[in-house]
Amino acid sequence: MNPQLITSIDDPRIQAYRSLEGTPIHHTREQLFIAEGRKITTSLLESSLDVVSVFALPKYYQLLSRFIESRNIPSDALYTADSSIMDCIVGFRLHEGVMAIGKQPEPIPLSALTFPAVALTGVVNSENVGAIMRNCAAFGIRSVIVDTATSSPFLRRSVRVSMGAVLSLDIHYTESIIDVIDELRASTQCSVICAEVTPDSIPLPSFVISENSVIIFGSEGNGIPQSILEKSDAIVSVPITAVSSINVAATSAVVLYHYRNYRTSSIIR
Repeated sequence: MNPQLITSIDDPRIQAYRSLEGTPIHHTREQLFIAEGRKITTSLLESSLDVVSVFALPKYYQLLSRFIESRNIPSDALYTADSSIMDCIVGFRLHEGVMAIGKQPEPIPLSALTFPAVALTGVVNSENVGAIMRNCAAFGIRSVIVDTATSSPFLRRSVRVSMGAVLSLDIHYTESIIDVIDELRASTQCSVICAEVTPDSIPLPSFVISENSVIIFGSEGNGIPQSILEKSDAIVSVPITAVSSINVAATSAVVLYHYRNYRTSSIIR
């Protein structure tokens, strides 16, 4: 394993790693993503996803040697530099001097969903998306449905906040959550549960979520659209005081914890 030494921040070989504050256009076009930090880079190397390249301080090639060698990554896709070069990469303190670029997994078809599944509609904050992905993995949810109004789970901040959990999830993308609900109802007996604060919401402690459910979380500002609420079998809310609502990522943690500890195999309709 002989990583190539980078001596200039302008070296075209590391172009994809520069300007980490945003997501380069070609990352989206080519379905790439950046893994930052030792934990997330290790998760990528341990996963079945394609690894495009690695860029790290020399010490990490020793620490991660067995993972890198097991992936048979060619030497011309392994880059290293001293800390003066790595310091020039935006977000250095976040990525710890070790990063990698991976290929996003292929989206799964609707027929491959496992239940319960989580669906996101209009969740635009990438950090919230990443936190929800981590919550899904933490509470045993494998399948996630993401609509086009929701930020990509593979944006840099989403991947970082998820701590790499997104790499282990099956994701289905859709233009319309309503279309997904209709298709699932035609092929399965799933229940549709919306997490939303409404005058008629059922307090979460009073509700048992079926294992065969799709749990929907909505936009930070506007919540779940009325058109989707009308399609649901139940609307649940987290009992709170002093404020009108809590962050969608926090809500997902509470709801999924409740599911995990008070679930039932029966269908609730």
